[in-house]
Amino acid sequence: PVSSHHDGGRIRSAAADTTAATVATVPEHNNTNNTITITSTHTDTNTNVTNTNTNAIMAGGLTALVRRVQVPRETDVATTAYMNRDTRPLPPHRRTYGPWQFVGLWVVTGSFNIGGWTTGSSLIALGLNVWQAMLTVVVGHCVVGLVCVLAGAPGAKWHVGFSILQKASWGVRGALFPLVQRIVLSFIWYSTQVYWGGQCVRTLIASMAPSFGRRTLTTPLAGGTMTAADFVGFVLFSLLCLPLIYIRPERYHVPFAVAACTVIPTVLAMLVWCVATAGGAGPMVSDISATAGVEQARGARLGWMLALGVCTNIGGISTHIFSQSDFTRFARRPRDQLASQLVFVPLNTILVALAGIVCTSCAAQLFPGTAGTLVWEPYRFLDALQAHYGHSPGARAAVFAASLAFVLAQLGIAVAQNALSNGIDLSALLPRFFNLRRGGYLTAAAAFAMQPWQLMNGASKFLTVMGGYGVFLGSMTGVMFADYYLVRARRLKLTHLYEAAPGKSVYWFRGGVNWRAAASWTLGTACLLPGFVQRVRDPAVELAGWSHLYYLAWPLGCALAGATYRLLHAAFPIEDPRAVDDADYFGTFGPAETAGGLRVLDGREQTPSKDSAEVVEDKMA
Repeated sequence: PVSSHHDGGRIRSAAADTTAATVATVPEHNNTNNTITITSTHTDTNTNVTNTNTNAIMAGGLTALVRRVQVPRETDVATTAYMNRDTRPLPPHRRTYGPWQFVGLWVVTGSFNIGGWTTGSSLIALGLNVWQAMLTVVVGHCVVGLVCVLAGAPGAKWHVGFSILQKASWGVRGALFPLVQRIVLSFIWYSTQVYWGGQCVRTLIASMAPSFGRRTLTTPLAGGTMTAADFVGFVLFSLLCLPLIYIRPERYHVPFAVAACTVIPTVLAMLVWCVATAGGAGPMVSDISATAGVEQARGARLGWMLALGVCTNIGGISTHIFSQSDFTRFARRPRDQLASQLVFVPLNTILVALAGIVCTSCAAQLFPGTAGTLVWEPYRFLDALQAHYGHSPGARAAVFAASLAFVLAQLGIAVAQNALSNGIDLSALLPRFFNLRRGGYLTAAAAFAMQPWQLMNGASKFLTVMGGYGVFLGSMTGVMFADYYLVRARRLKLTHLYEAAPGKSVYWFRGGVNWRAAASWTLGTACLLPGFVQRVRDPAVELAGWSHLYYLAWPLGCALAGATYRLLHAAFPIEDPRAVDDADYFGTFGPAETAGGLRVLDGREQTPSKDSAEVVEDKMA
C-alpha cells in the first residue's frame, strides 16, 4: 500500500522514498524431490517509516499532554523552570497584610485551635502541675514570638517565601532537602488538622441531631479507629476546605477575621462557664496525681521537665516558625509583622492554653461520665457537656455555637498553615506544573491516603516522632539564621535565587549544594538523635546525658548548627555573600522600600506587567 505524510508543507508518497528489493537466489535442484527452491527477501521500509511516524505521533502527543498540564502563563508574570506567579517576589499590590492581619493569622493558625487548646496535655504528662505547665507556656511562647520575627524578617523585606529563601543557605539544589521535608510534614499535618476539624463537624451535626454518632452511623471502621459518623465528619470538613484553597492568600485576612471573631469569644465563654459552674479551676490545679494519673515531678527531675516543657512549646510550633516567610512575604512593610508577633504570639497562646487546662480540670468535676479520663479535646468536652445535660435544647444550642467556632478555626489552620504552605512548596519544586491551588488540592486529596484516623488513634510511636520533629527543624532554622543575619547581613540577590547553573547564580556553590549548610545541620542534629531515639522507644526510661540534650532539642540544635555554619564560613568563605541586584527586576519594591538601595529599573517604578515579565526573562536568560 502507498501511504503519504506531511513534510515541510509538501505532500509526497512514501513509495517515492522507499526501495523495495527482491533478491532471488540461484535456482538450486533438490536432490530428493527435484523441486526448485527460490528464496525471496523483501525489505519493506514502509514499515520503518510507519514506525517512525508512530513514534513521532506518540512523542508529539506526549509533548502536547505536558504542555496541557503545565501551569498557564499569566499575562503579567513569567513562568520558567524556576519560577511562577506563586513563587516570584510579590509585587506591592499583592501585599495586603498589616499588623492586625498578622494578629488574625496567629489567632487562627498558631493559637485558637484544637492544637493550642490541648497544649497542656503534653505538659501535664511530664509531671508538671498546672502553674508549672503555664510557666513553660509563657517562657516558651515568648521565645517563639522572638524567633518568629527573626524567621519572618527575610520574607517581610524581600517578599519571597520559605522555599526560595532556602536556596540562599542550602544552594539552589541543596534547598530540595529542607523543601521535601516540609512537603512531607505539610501532607501529614494537613490530614491531622482535617481529622480534628471533622470531629468538630461531627459534634456540630450531633448538636442538631442528637442520635448522630450515638444510635446512627456507629459502625466501627478502619480497625475500630473511627466510626461511620467520624468519617462523615471528615469528608464534610474536607469539602469545606476546598473553596478556601481556591482563595488567594492575600485575601485570607477576611476569613481570618471571621474565625477570630467567633473562636475568641467562644474560648472565653467556655473558660468563664467552667470556672463559674465548678466554683474554681477544678481538681487538677491542686492535685495532678489523683486527677491526671501522673506523678508530680520533683527535685532535679522537675528542673529538667521544666526545660523539656519550654522546648516542647517551641518544638510543637517549629514548622510554623521555620516557614514564617510564607506569610510575612505578604507584609505591606517589613515592620508590620513585629508587634503582632512579639506581643500576640505569646498572649494568644497563654490564654488558650490556660483555657484548655482549666476547662479540662473542671470537666473532671462537672461531668461524672468522664471519670477516669481527662477530656482534653474541645470536641470531646462539648460532647460530654451535651450528654451531661440530657441533650436539652439549651445545651445543644451552646454546643452548636462552640463547635461551629472551632470548625472555622480549624479551616484556617488546615488551609492557611498547611495547604497554602504545601502549595507554595510544590510550586517551588515543580513551578511549571504546580501553582498554589494545584498544590493545595493535591494536599487535600492526599489527606484521605494519609488515613489520619490511624495516625491519631493507633500509632503512638508515630505521634512521638512527629512531636519531637523539632530535633531536625531546630538545626535547619539555625542554619537559616546564621546565613541571613551573620553571613549575608540581611542581603539577597533575588534574580540569582531563580537560577540553577554555575556562573549564573551566587547560590550555586559547588554542584548546586552548599556543603556548609549540610555539615552544620548534621552536627546540630547528630548530638540530639540518641535522646530522641530513646524517647521514641520508651519515654519512661532516660539515656544518661543524651536524654538531657534531647530535652533542649530545638534551641540547642539551632544554636549549634548556626555557630557551626558561621565558623565554616570564616574558614571557607562563601563567594560574594552580600551581593544584591542592581535594579528591581521583579517590580517588587514600592517607593517606601529601598531593599538595600536598589535603583528603580529604567527610571520608573516597576509594576507587574507583561513588559516587566519579559525583563525578568531577559535577565534570567
